[in-house]
Parts: sequence; C-alpha cells; structure tokens
Amino acid sequence: MDEISLKEIDTEPNGEEKLLDERDTPYEVLPKWTCDKRKMKKKKEKGRYNYRSFEEYWDVSSYWLHQITWLNDFGNQMTEENRNELTKQCEVMKPIYPIDQHKDILENPDYQQITKTMIEKNPESTFEDIYTKHCKLIKKQSENDFHDFQTKFVANRCKDMLSRIKRLGYAPGFEESQLPVFHSGAEQEIERPIIKDIRYTIDESYSKKFCGADPRDETSDEPSTSEESQSADVSSAVISIKNPAEIRFNFDPETEQHLIASNAEKLYANDPEISKYYYQRYRLFSRLDQGIIMDREGWFSVTPEAIAEHIADRVVRNNVSVVVDAFTGVGGNAIQFALRGAHVIAIDMDPVRLKCARENARVYGVENYIDFICADFFDVAATWQADKKLAPKVDAVFLSPPWGGPSYLKAKEFDLATGCCPNGIDIFDVSLKICPNIAYFLPRNTKVSQLVELATKAKSRMEIEQSALNSKIKTITVYYGKLAYREELSNSSKT
Repeated sequence: MDEISLKEIDTEPNGEEKLLDERDTPYEVLPKWTCDKRKMKKKKEKGRYNYRSFEEYWDVSSYWLHQITWLNDFGNQMTEENRNELTKQCEVMKPIYPIDQHKDILENPDYQQITKTMIEKNPESTFEDIYTKHCKLIKKQSENDFHDFQTKFVANRCKDMLSRIKRLGYAPGFEESQLPVFHSGAEQEIERPIIKDIRYTIDESYSKKFCGADPRDETSDEPSTSEESQSADVSSAVISIKNPAEIRFNFDPETEQHLIASNAEKLYANDPEISKYYYQRYRLFSRLDQGIIMDREGWFSVTPEAIAEHIADRVVRNNVSVVVDAFTGVGGNAIQFALRGAHVIAIDMDPVRLKCARENARVYGVENYIDFICADFFDVAATWQADKKLAPKVDAVFLSPPWGGPSYLKAKEFDLATGCCPNGIDIFDVSLKICPNIAYFLPRNTKVSQLVELATKAKSRMEIEQSALNSKIKTITVYYGKLAYREELSNSSKT
C-alpha cells in the first residue's frame, strides 16, 4: 500500500468555542462534585457539557473523531512528519467535554480497525473512498454512543433527584426492582346510597342539655348497673348520641365548654399529645381566644393558619369561585378559602367537628359564605354523579383526609392507600370526577411515586409544594390540573 499523504488543512478554532459564539444561551456546564474525606469538604471537579442533541455534539467533535480514529488505524503508514502534524491537529480540535464513550477513544474497541475490513474486501479501493466510508462509519457509531450516553445521563439525573428528594424529607417509595402497582386492571363499582337532597336548619328544640356518656330519661325508674355507672364516669366531656334527632349544629357554650379551645390547658392537662399543640395554639388560629372551638382530634388535624392562608392564595385565583373542602374538620382551610372570596362547600361526616367548623367560621365572619354538609364525601360525590342537576359547578377540590393521628410522623414513608382513612387513592379518583383541579394536603413523607401515579391517571401536570414553619418542613401540598404552577411566557417569547 502506498504511503498516505495528507492535504494541508487550516486549523480552525476549537468547535466548542465556535458554538459559543453561535448560541443564544449561555455555555451550560454541569459540574461534578467530590468529597475530600480528610477535610470533609466538597470540591468542584471538571464538569461536562450538557449537549442538547447529537447534531450539536457532532458540530464540535466530528473533525476530531474522524482524524483521531484515522490516525489510530493508519498512522503507522504515514511519514513521521505527517503523523506528528495530524497528532497536533487532533490535540487542538479535541472537544473540551467529550461524552464518556469518547474520553478514551483509542482504547475503545468500537473505534479500532473500523475500516480495515473494507480494504481487505476491496484492495483496489482508493484512500479517498476509504476515508469517505470511514467518516460515515464513525458518524454512525458516534450517534449510537451519544444516544446511549443520553439515556444513562437522564437515568443518573433521575436517581440524583430521588436522592435529593429523600434528603428533603420526601419518601419516593420506588425501587428499581419493583414498580408500584396501585390498581388491578378491572375497575370495581361500589354501590353507595344516593342522597337526593341535603338541607340543615337550626331547631331550638334540639338545644336541650346533653347528659353524660349514656344519657337516660330523667323519669325512668330503671336502675343503672355498675358497668353503666363506670362508663358514665369516664369523662363528663364525652358525649354519646344514639338518637339522630338529638344532633344539633348550634354551639352551646354552657354545655359544651369542653370544646372551647381556650380551656384546653385545663381539659388536656394530662394529655402530652395535645399539650404540644396547645403551646402552638396561635399558629393554628390567630383568633383562638375569641371563641374558637375544637374537639380533641381537631387539635392535631387542623391546618396551621399560615399554611392554610398560602394554600388559599394558590387555590382561589383565576376566577375560582366554588371550592369543595371534602374533609373540612374544624374548618381551618374552609375559612381561608371564604376569606378570599370563594364560596365553600364544607363536607364532614362528624357532626361535632362540623359544628366546630361552623362556629369558627362565625368567629372569622365568613359563616354565610360556607355551606356545611354533614355526610360522607363519597356519598355526596355519588349523589352529584347520579343527578347532575344537584351537582354544583365546582372550580377546585381541596383534600385533607385523616392521616391516622400523630403516629404518621413515626413512619419512614406514608402510603396513600393504607395511611389515609379512607383510602387516599380512592379519594382522589372520586374527586377527579367532580373537578380535575385538586389540591391534596398530605404528610411530608408521602411516597412521591404514588403522587406521580395520580398525575398520570389525571393526565395533568403536578406540583409538589413543601410547607415549612420555623425552617422545618411540616407538610406538602400537591396541586393537580390548573392549580399546578405554570411558568408564564415572557413578553419576548409571546411576540
């Protein structure tokens, strides 16, 4: 074979420097970080360039890849002068940030002797033909390597994101060896009672005083047993209502002093769980001393007022006028929605807690902006689905179901299916039929993989927002549909 002669090639500036001049965006480099174990300090190493496409990478590395592989295969057939000249040109044109497969390209078997077979099959081929074929093979192999690199790069960024999420307090609930399965293929239909109409009025005839734990007719001559007398002495604050006709929704400060929040210090003096929340009482309601009432569960289930205000600012916007608070509790969130001008439909199946919500709304002056419904949210949703005439036009649904008490804080991960009562995934499915704009208030350690699964089911974007008090993450709020954050287009992009 004749000696290869190289044409004179004018050395151009480095391809990446040329790319810098042509791009509108800044040069984007993703730095690497390593940890010095002796000093326990992080230091920055040489990073890598974030190429957007293969064409972009090929622009800055094609000349180098062609020449370095050609030199590797046929350098021994060149004169020493030509070989040294081509080596210098390869050093000048080498990309600053090559992909991983090209960092040690001379050791990569995919790029060794890549056109030798063509010479063996066609010994009469000219070097121009061989070089043309060589360039095509190099480009094809480089394109395959680039796509492999991008796949690994994206996978590594996803793993890095999950590790950061864990450090922030999230529990992704995902393992590579096991994909989460939330539902079977067949949908199950659950028959529920249909509520045709719901109306509540205040009837003063029900304003009589309650007895103890087991109320009895004063005129009854039936003697009480020892077990009954013991159960009656458990707590004078516990009320057992056996007759639905005795349920009333107006608050009586004389007979229900156990609900007055300002009296909690004495009432729960021997209850360490409630004492912790009592010390932070003004974070729950700023007007707590002005007549706020709560039962025991309301103390640890109500949303702190600062967080409720922020959620209301996010939900009540863009002409949102009707909000369903599916598990209103003692009304912390419903009050804030109403204060921002929304009409709220507050639902709770506990009459005592709904009474607290109604009284607390009166304290904040928004009682007339909230409709209180004492029923199971699933039953109400079934009614609206069965008869569209009864269904209101809902703009947003707020979900804050029971989390099972303070014990959720001890768990590493919070599972929507088993942690919420009722099933948190079923709650979302029912809410999605009412309105796609959903705000889900959940513990900070909720599995992110389940939240993503809900977004896939809803076919909408999702935003996870952390809520912190005193620099400590307390809860998360997950927004779906139009409630999720959308970055507004800049004026330049609009024009």
